[in-house]
Amino acid sequence: MKDTKKKPAGIRHLAKYPAAAALFGVVAGTAHAAEVELKTVEVKATQASQNGTADTYVAPTVSVGRTKQEARDVPQSVTSVTNQVMHDQDANTLKEALRNAVGVTFNAAEGGASGDGIRIRGFGASNDLYLDNFRDSAQYNRDTFNTDTLEVLRGPASMLYGRGSTGGIVNQVSKAPFRGDLNQLSTTIGTDSFYRAEGDFNRAIGESSAARLTVMGQKAGNFREGAEMNRWGFAPSVKIGIGEPTEITLSYLHYQEDNVPDYGVPYYRKATTPSKTASSSSIHGTNTPIDRVDTFYGLKDFDSEKTRTDVLSAIVQHQLAPNMVLKNSTRYGQYDLDLRASAPGISFANTSEALSDSTKITRSRKLRQREQEILSNVTDLLWDFETGTIRHNVLAGVELTRETLLSTGRTQRVNGGTASCALPSTTVGNPVTGGVPNCAEPVKTGEAESTADTVAFYFQDMIDLDTKWKILLGARFDNFKAHTENRDANGVQTSRLGRTDNVWSWRTGLIYQPDQQQSYYLSYGTSFNPSAEAYSTDPRGEKTDPEKNANYELGGKWNLFDGDLALRAALFRTVKTNERQTDIEVGVAKPYLLSGKRHTDGVELEAAGRLTDKWQVFAGVALMDPVIDKVAGATPKSREGNMPDNAPRYTGNVWTTYQIDGNWKLGGGFNAMGKRYTGTDNVVYLPSYVRWDAMAEWSNRDLSVQLNVYNLFDTDHYEGLYAGFAVPGTGRAARVTVGYKF
Repeated sequence: MKDTKKKPAGIRHLAKYPAAAALFGVVAGTAHAAEVELKTVEVKATQASQNGTADTYVAPTVSVGRTKQEARDVPQSVTSVTNQVMHDQDANTLKEALRNAVGVTFNAAEGGASGDGIRIRGFGASNDLYLDNFRDSAQYNRDTFNTDTLEVLRGPASMLYGRGSTGGIVNQVSKAPFRGDLNQLSTTIGTDSFYRAEGDFNRAIGESSAARLTVMGQKAGNFREGAEMNRWGFAPSVKIGIGEPTEITLSYLHYQEDNVPDYGVPYYRKATTPSKTASSSSIHGTNTPIDRVDTFYGLKDFDSEKTRTDVLSAIVQHQLAPNMVLKNSTRYGQYDLDLRASAPGISFANTSEALSDSTKITRSRKLRQREQEILSNVTDLLWDFETGTIRHNVLAGVELTRETLLSTGRTQRVNGGTASCALPSTTVGNPVTGGVPNCAEPVKTGEAESTADTVAFYFQDMIDLDTKWKILLGARFDNFKAHTENRDANGVQTSRLGRTDNVWSWRTGLIYQPDQQQSYYLSYGTSFNPSAEAYSTDPRGEKTDPEKNANYELGGKWNLFDGDLALRAALFRTVKTNERQTDIEVGVAKPYLLSGKRHTDGVELEAAGRLTDKWQVFAGVALMDPVIDKVAGATPKSREGNMPDNAPRYTGNVWTTYQIDGNWKLGGGFNAMGKRYTGTDNVVYLPSYVRWDAMAEWSNRDLSVQLNVYNLFDTDHYEGLYAGFAVPGTGRAARVTVGYKF
């Protein structure tokens, strides 16, 4: 049985560990912490719930890194957002859950893209999303109905995952079958026409097998009336041989969206000099988004975003010997996207005009059609052995992956004609968002078919020198071959471009663990970004070597109250040493210049778990100093020393709940974000903000009723950022969820 005795406050408990108190105190004076773990160890169970996960905010193990291990053995910063955190916050999208991970920001339809666009520590990570350690880089808006834990590994990780991961990676851990029975239903009704239903069902089959099914359906409006988020999905899975030498897991995910996309509001840019001609800026401008956070400027009857995701997985694991496991994992994913959106712009009669309700809003058409497939097979060998008094925990593996993308260029013409279809303009204060313009269905103007093949070998050894000291050594070799075939509207090839990169990636760390409660580390890791990282290849990129990245990190992790509370702290520097730049001298035969450089220095602090048997907390802060060190080519020299776009100096979050008695639980917290620039010129920006949320839950046996209130004080703020527009965060909203287990 779990000890439910009230425990002392965490700060008093820290005093028992002077080294921990010193390091945690020094770091707190400047900023925030981070770390991750890597080695496979047996961990005691903590409050196992019906769904097989812990009903706490602390995750004692992580699976990021290709194998389950204790977080204290990972010499990098890791955040694990558990299912209980997501439940208490009613966080049903990836973005909502990622608000609990410090140092993470969001892009808004970057380059006309769709889906989840994120940055970690100021570096792009939209292609660094993973589902159960498989790359999940397609463009769709991810839901958490089948997510057990969300893991954020910070810093370059190409030794584990191959290309990308300058700022880190995000790994979604799916709900898995377990030995036990579960029947769980929930329905949610909220403001802004929010309706949602979920089901989670698990059945034990005999002594060593189980099957699980999760389902979800949602129809939801938005406080910006016109936008919609409608989706449904289901995910069956079966596990055979649980706890036996051979274990087989089969799973499938089907997920569809039918949304009305929201491209936010344009910026009120400041013009430097008056002009009598029409302009997109004004001398009265504020260089911030226009003050219309609750106004939708799209075309609700004409715009659409439809996605379809199908993911099939098979994992076979066999214990070759008591100290050796062979694991083979196969994944096939198919992802389709059809995006038809209207992006707002602003138009002044001249630069002397001030913003008013009658100011003209223009609309530009964003059309995107993608058909993407990812087929991947990964074989891992896990081997623990000793050489004398030294213990080795080896991970060796091979990855074979093929990724294909068919991207279709499209345009829309007027009905019955050949002229381009112009979208109707509107005004700032009285936008017309209904109706259908006189536009025909989109027609193809061309297409690009890209193929990327990865063949990789990796080896990692966690060496236990003694009971206190460990060394991590890892290396990976990637052969990344990509080509793009461009075709015209008739399917005739116009060009074929390709490139092959052979790259070594490294990972090393020194870990000191004086006891089971403390762990300190110093680590170094690298990653690379090829020019065809997102599959497509252009004439310049075909001749350009990969960008290189490195991470230097010093941190500490502490497990207090018998593992109920986890603290971590980290000091880091993440560097991109040869960023791609465009040469002033235009010429398709010339490669990009690899002469740019930027870095982010920072501190991270995080706490997750129980302060007492009734009081839980999940909190963190990141203080960052992102800097553009060097530019070249067409980029003005004056931008050296500026901040990169969408890279704030701080992010922070606090979420806490308290179980008042056997029936009632209350909770709340805030998210904070510093000022973010939309470009490297550091002119237009999104203001800083603090958003407060709250919850209350009543439960009795198998029935629960939960109220969540978002943006409690109705604070105007912006979440998604792009150079042309910003997407506001939610206004004050409320949802009531009724859950029943049987």
